[in-house]
Amino acid sequence: MSDSDNYVLGQTGQEQERLLLQARILRPFTERYFRAAGIGPGMRVLDVGSGIGDVALLAGDIVGPGGRVIGLDRDATALARARRRADEQGCSSWVSFQTTTIENYSTTKQFDAVVGRYILLYQPDAAATIRELMRFLKPGGIVAFHELVFGLAGTFPPCELWDQIAALVGEVFRRGGAPPDFGHRLGPTFIDAGLPFPTIVAEAVMGGGPGSAVFPWLAATMVNTAPRMRELGLAPPDGIALDHTLSDKLEEAAVALGCQVQGPMQYGAWSRKPV
Repeated sequence: MSDSDNYVLGQTGQEQERLLLQARILRPFTERYFRAAGIGPGMRVLDVGSGIGDVALLAGDIVGPGGRVIGLDRDATALARARRRADEQGCSSWVSFQTTTIENYSTTKQFDAVVGRYILLYQPDAAATIRELMRFLKPGGIVAFHELVFGLAGTFPPCELWDQIAALVGEVFRRGGAPPDFGHRLGPTFIDAGLPFPTIVAEAVMGGGPGSAVFPWLAATMVNTAPRMRELGLAPPDGIALDHTLSDKLEEAAVALGCQVQGPMQYGAWSRKPV
């Protein structure tokens, strides 16, 4: 959402497809966080870093036709797809999108909530980003973000290939300037932004067994970071190609061992703007 260039996954059609898969996995987590934060029917919600629209569309389902959701992103191509999806889902009258950065966005309207998923880790100064967004928030309004932490757990029994690829993804993010442990930083970030200490919850994405969505999710994330990985001086494990075969190799390796697989930890944090 800022003019920072640390989105290590790129902005391609292939990345949009990965985002669709990711959204299917993460929707239950994000919805729980938003509802627990107090977001409900009839509210006005500002979604930052909307991409192809998944979080804005989720917020639109929560607020309903009596509410309003505006999604912001600097990627016009992604937002074109977000608008088509809003049309297809019949919510375009209350879910809309604007191509802009946070720094350049302006409005005279006040929102009941500001939300985002996997956004703060990409900001050069996440607290400053939240302070900027709070200009558009009513006193007592909700600030709710969904972030993550890589690498807290992996596979049991251990699957070497999964653990290697998961660790490599985390290192690409770290070297690329997007902290892979941002979920741990939410409390201090909210305080530095001038908010009360947030409610914070953490949950794990779990998977394993044939057909589990965690395998194509990790594989697509690794493949889409490959161009940046090479720029950052990193390499995949010996004999592993970063292409469409990676998902099958991850699944075969884990299923052969009967592994229970833990993906990234999901962190939800919310607080309210002081009155």
